[in-house]
Amino acid sequence: MEFALVALRMLLVIALYAFLGALLWALLRERASPPMPAAPTSRLMQLADDGTSSREVRSYAIYSAAWIGRDPNCLVCADDEFASARHAQVLWRAEDQAWWIEDNLSRNGTFVNGQRVMRCRLKDGDVIGIGRLRFKFESNGAQEHTHTPSPPTPT
Repeated sequence: MEFALVALRMLLVIALYAFLGALLWALLRERASPPMPAAPTSRLMQLADDGTSSREVRSYAIYSAAWIGRDPNCLVCADDEFASARHAQVLWRAEDQAWWIEDNLSRNGTFVNGQRVMRCRLKDGDVIGIGRLRFKFESNGAQEHTHTPSPPTPT
């Protein structure tokens, strides 16, 4: 009986070391895998809307994701009563290597080149409308995608 308990303990110790070795091997293998490419730096340029020109007022660098809204914690603070606190988000999607804008169920909507969108892939030069403000998207030449709004999501 005593021999069986010692053998069982030894088997348990060997199984524990095998588990720890497999875990360490998996962690080291994952660490050695190539990193995901970083999002290219892009910019949102707030445009002055004086009815005749579209001159730049302010520029915002975007590295991975950015909220646009009245909330002072947003990267792009939209000082406009027609903008929601967290109106929309511009984000990089690594799986398709593209910048997207997603409306955050805002009351007044998000517009890309004059078209209301819930989610839309952005391309260089797109004009985004949030409330009465307009922003020009610049991707720094990192992508040349076509403007493709996603289909509306069922409600």
